[in-house]
Amino acid sequence: MRVAEYTSELGRWDEVERVSDLRLRPYVHGYFATSSALARPVRERHLPATEVPMLLNFGAAHTRVDAESVSEPQRLDHSWVTGLQTHYHLSDAIGERRFMVVRFTPLGAHLFFRLSMDSLTDRAVPLEQIDLRVASLVSDHVMVARGWAERFDAMERLIGSRVAPFAVPPNIEWAWNVLVRTSGQTPVGSLASTAGCSHRHLIQQFRTRFGLPPKKVAMLLRFNRSINAVTQCEPANSARKPYLEGSRADDDALEAHWVHIAAECGYFDQPHFIHEFKTFAGATPSAFLRGIPTPLS
Repeated sequence: MRVAEYTSELGRWDEVERVSDLRLRPYVHGYFATSSALARPVRERHLPATEVPMLLNFGAAHTRVDAESVSEPQRLDHSWVTGLQTHYHLSDAIGERRFMVVRFTPLGAHLFFRLSMDSLTDRAVPLEQIDLRVASLVSDHVMVARGWAERFDAMERLIGSRVAPFAVPPNIEWAWNVLVRTSGQTPVGSLASTAGCSHRHLIQQFRTRFGLPPKKVAMLLRFNRSINAVTQCEPANSARKPYLEGSRADDDALEAHWVHIAAECGYFDQPHFIHEFKTFAGATPSAFLRGIPTPLS
């Protein structure tokens, strides 16, 4: 288990992180928790990732702003699940915060919640609206546990009890794994024939099991890889760490070679890379690195 403490002009925060048991790795990457005290309000930009996070909140409510919607900001409290996203969203943070993130894979979320994953795409849904029984199990076994380590243990036991009995068509799981392994660079057109099914069937199965069709999954995986290259940081296919709006990258990061990154991440050319990056991140790579805030109006 990794434990870290940080202090800056924004305030202080602690992080605790643990990978999942090897037997559950196809269903959940691991668990992340943080406690923080922010001295001033910050705006967080959450980028689309190939995880389905379930958040358990032990502090103040979160405010989520959908970048593609004119609806009012969404207030989230207690526990909620965010499906695969096709664009970024924003949240505002201030004061004391304590929460835990269960880092489900899309397949793991599908098996754990036992629902079609396209019902969660581009949404954050309170857990009790997804399944009251699961919400009660989480409250009774995880929320009441003492300390992050015990909560991680309780959540892992609950996941193991719900995903083990269920099988997934091996060809569909294989197709997903091929896309993940190649960071979305495998031609989607060849997946169906190699998987032994029709293209239409593959699309339907991907929507049900993961939340997005294969082509969109491939785009998301390429974007995740490009974020790694653009920011030169840890893997970006983690939904647990947002980027702070208004921060400024150092001069070295701003010297990224876009043509090289576009080729490395499987884009046809630089304009293709910049267009897809902006679709997911809401800004061009250069603007994203400079931390240009996104207006809400």
